[in-house]
Amino acid sequence: MSEKARLTRAAVILAAAVAGAGCEYFRDTPEQKLAGQRWRECAAPLRDVKLDRVDTDGRIRFTYVALHERNRAMECLEAAGRSGPPLPPPVSEAVASK
Repeated sequence: MSEKARLTRAAVILAAAVAGAGCEYFRDTPEQKLAGQRWRECAAPLRDVKLDRVDTDGRIRFTYVALHERNRAMECLEAAGRSGPPLPPPVSEAVASK
């Protein structure tokens, strides 16, 4: 096999390995999947809460406008944690109304 063919083959193998690792990097962790499911269930009836992100450890970070809706979301997420696998406590931040 020529030097050029070996280099081309090595480059193709390296590119495939990097692409495979990149796809794995963008998959949600099991904790993120669980947190996302809980968020969808808890936030569905609420208008003034917005998911910002879910950390890799499952911590939910969200913003809210109305304090009572923030409290409802927090209570729901806490109840879900009591009846299922625990996740880190959610973090919320107030934002100005629209």
